[in-house]
Amino acid sequence: MHRRWAAAAGLGLVALVLLASGWKWHQDRHSRALLQQARDAMGQGHYAVARSALAGLLRDHPGWDEAIYEMGVCELARGRLEAAAEAWRRVPEGSPVRGWAEARLSRIEMDAGRFDASERLLRSAAERPGTQKAEARWGLVLLLRMEGRVDEARRWLQEGFEVMSDPVETLQRLFRLDHDAYPIEGIRRALENAGRRSPDDDRVWLGWAHLSVIQGQLHAAEGWLDRCLARRPDDPVVWRMRLQWAVLADRPDEVRSALAHLPASEEPDTRVPSLQAWFAARRRDRDAERKALAAWTEKDGAAARAFDRLAELELEDGHGPAAAELRKRRNDLEQLRREYARLLVIPDPRTKAGELADLAGRLGRRFDAERWRRLATNDGPTPRQADAITNVAGPRGQMLADLLPEVSRQGQSTPSEVSPPAESSLRFTDDATSSGLNFIQANGGQAGRLIPPVTSSGGVGLIDYDGDGWLDVYVVQGGDFPYRPGDPHGGDRLFRNRGDGTFEDASARSGIAAMPRGYGHGVAVADYDNDGHADLFVTRWRSYALYRNCGDGTFEDATEKAGLGGDRDWPTSAAFADLDGDGDLDLYVCHYLKWDENDKRTCADPNDPTVYNCSPIDFEALPDHVFRNEGGRFADVSREAGLRDQNGRGLGVLAADLDDDGKVELFVANDMTANYLFRTRPGFRLEENGLESGVAGNASGASQAGMGVSCGDFDRDGRADLVVTNFFNESTTYFRNLGGGFFADESDVIGLSTPTRYRLGFGVSFLDADNDGWLDLVTANGHVFDGRPQYPWKMPVQLLRNGGGPRPRLTDVSGQAGAPFQVPRMGRGLAAGDLDNDGRMDVLVISQGEPLVFFHNRSAGGHFLTIGLEGAASNRDAVGARVSIRSGTRLLTEQRIGGGSYQSAGDPRLHFGLGPAVAADSVEVLWPSGHVDRYSNLRGDRGYLLREGDTAPRVLPGYAVTRMPEEESISRGDQGGQTFP
Repeated sequence: MHRRWAAAAGLGLVALVLLASGWKWHQDRHSRALLQQARDAMGQGHYAVARSALAGLLRDHPGWDEAIYEMGVCELARGRLEAAAEAWRRVPEGSPVRGWAEARLSRIEMDAGRFDASERLLRSAAERPGTQKAEARWGLVLLLRMEGRVDEARRWLQEGFEVMSDPVETLQRLFRLDHDAYPIEGIRRALENAGRRSPDDDRVWLGWAHLSVIQGQLHAAEGWLDRCLARRPDDPVVWRMRLQWAVLADRPDEVRSALAHLPASEEPDTRVPSLQAWFAARRRDRDAERKALAAWTEKDGAAARAFDRLAELELEDGHGPAAAELRKRRNDLEQLRREYARLLVIPDPRTKAGELADLAGRLGRRFDAERWRRLATNDGPTPRQADAITNVAGPRGQMLADLLPEVSRQGQSTPSEVSPPAESSLRFTDDATSSGLNFIQANGGQAGRLIPPVTSSGGVGLIDYDGDGWLDVYVVQGGDFPYRPGDPHGGDRLFRNRGDGTFEDASARSGIAAMPRGYGHGVAVADYDNDGHADLFVTRWRSYALYRNCGDGTFEDATEKAGLGGDRDWPTSAAFADLDGDGDLDLYVCHYLKWDENDKRTCADPNDPTVYNCSPIDFEALPDHVFRNEGGRFADVSREAGLRDQNGRGLGVLAADLDDDGKVELFVANDMTANYLFRTRPGFRLEENGLESGVAGNASGASQAGMGVSCGDFDRDGRADLVVTNFFNESTTYFRNLGGGFFADESDVIGLSTPTRYRLGFGVSFLDADNDGWLDLVTANGHVFDGRPQYPWKMPVQLLRNGGGPRPRLTDVSGQAGAPFQVPRMGRGLAAGDLDNDGRMDVLVISQGEPLVFFHNRSAGGHFLTIGLEGAASNRDAVGARVSIRSGTRLLTEQRIGGGSYQSAGDPRLHFGLGPAVAADSVEVLWPSGHVDRYSNLRGDRGYLLREGDTAPRVLPGYAVTRMPEEESISRGDQGGQTFP
């Protein structure tokens, strides 16, 4: 009996257990059904219903991780961010959905400006098991890139390659990480929002430091980095940014400090030789620099800039063939990069995986090469490994300073230029309205369309058309596109300089207003017929115009008579120069590309109408033209002269003696193809050798989108250097003249690359803005399409000051130079000249759809000399003449150039800043004819007219003694033809 009761009791217990289990299974099934119903409701947008169901579930199961996570999703969809964040924070640590909760929570923290918290959540989510790993890693990559931590971002993509959903897309992202333009406007807004919401987040400070660094605002960057280091004194992330800043700011003491805080195991193995080369270049130890550069190329066979610098050293040592071979290797790398980029975006890159693997390997992208190789052989995913991430500077425990003992022990250096003077001596005001220069350029743009001829229009020229010694102003009008008779925009305008600080509109009186009109691009100024009166050459859509100065204050249309009529497709900039040495001025005209004015395409991306995909490279290029002056009539000798390249797309041109052979060369800036450098040869032949001379592309061997051009002796070595403005994300390029017809890109060396990289430059000019004897640089900027909110559209004009000394560097002083430099504009043409004859160089800028800007120079500075030249045996304008001034130990050299800037014409007179010197000890003029004139003891703060063959200088019309009251004054009325005592 006992056994029966025991057995029955046992069976009853089992039944109870089974009943309880069944009831729990039923409850779980019911709860899961309710959870799925909540998910379905969210999928249909019924968030209130879903939230009610989830709330009920959580009352019965308060710790159910899946329901808690879905409640966060529901609250986020309802716009209740804090409630969503609170829910996701409650997901238990060991839950399978904890990773997804962290990934979602990181987005809320990011939007709240808590970058540091967002990063910690993403790192945790990326390391947890689960399907969120790919999304978390990509979110972390974007966050790190925003803060400028590209090396870390790359490492996270590489280490997580196998968990990313699409290997091809991941390889594309890796490439774009290194080459895409930084969306500075989008990042700026994100940082501003984060700063408002979380002002104490030091990772937001780091983002501001990076944004300041890449825009060349080095003083501001230093302040942000100081704050970051005060919060995290030993953080390698901050010290890495500090290293980047210190190199750009030319602060070796700060570089050494950073080296002591950077673990070698977290730095690429190329860091050590690149820094050794940098230090060696600073102390001018050529042997040590060459050795470091060679070590750099051994570690990275695709280090294009190292090859370029090695080539420059070889050229300076007279080893031309060795330099040519190094530059060939550099250029070959650029071609490989272009091909790799092209194959990356074809419809299915997998079909070219083998080629991509080969290209990636030759480009030094070893990680990418291995992954493409596996895709090509269908080997499938590889186990997680660090095969391509082991190329680091040194083992764990070592700092970079341990690997660079020779530079780490060097003494402290002098302070750099990053700290601006407490009170800048540079000051400009916009006096266009008050002076009477009232002109608005109409570009004829149409909403929703990108029309290339419209985006590029706008030129301005300085011309003393009435011979009174005061520069007048010619502005080119666009108007409706294509041009139609009766266009209401008024045509080109000519403003006469009254000499009292004001201008009058002389368009009608001079005959300019009555000339045939058209959609205008640019203007060049020259005395093409050697009659002593400056003439005008205007480029327009499908036409040229030549306006001959009659010498009585009027112009006549000489276009047809001079042989320049007919359909001229799309001309842009032009330059006059005596190319055959016969004493008159010939003409070179840049032409751009073929465009049908009736083409209705918008160039807009169908998926994003704010993005334009049309590229100049998609359109057939137009050849440039060169004309020989045959007694006032121009003969097109383009083919006979050797202009056979059909891929130029010319936008800027200047004529000057660039190789010191006494003959004029032509430098042409081309858009997205190699720049030209033409040397003149007997028989009116032009020999192009831009590639051999080093000006075809930048230090990486890349052809850039060249716009405007200028030349001047930036480093005061007696040779004319070149500068070219380029597209957004390319930076303005400075080509240092090495002598013998060779140049080297030293944009980084002089501090030009960083402040100009995120500008799209057009007009440009060297000028001595403060008369200290060193050439500064001014550029007009503005995008060709509105890329907001990610990229800037209108951009301020920039003034970069030359700090002088043995290693002259440029510093962006736009912020201290006056209000006109703070206004964003659609800048195009730029002309520099002394409009009020006070010895200070002014600037005029044409902005599309906006008023003409007169940057009136009111800066305090040194003394000056202004030299006007008049040829006799040479062309009367003296284009190609070189003037050298010696004052004490200073030697200043300038040339009378033809063309320059972008579709504009600057002051034909030469301007020299003397600094503290009150006179020039000697002046030498080398004329294009080969004749040399010399003068002694010319007093400063005056204008001189130097005529070829005359033994005595004359007073330059329009100039009087302005700052030397102890000397006799020369009134404006009695200057003509007067000689100095």
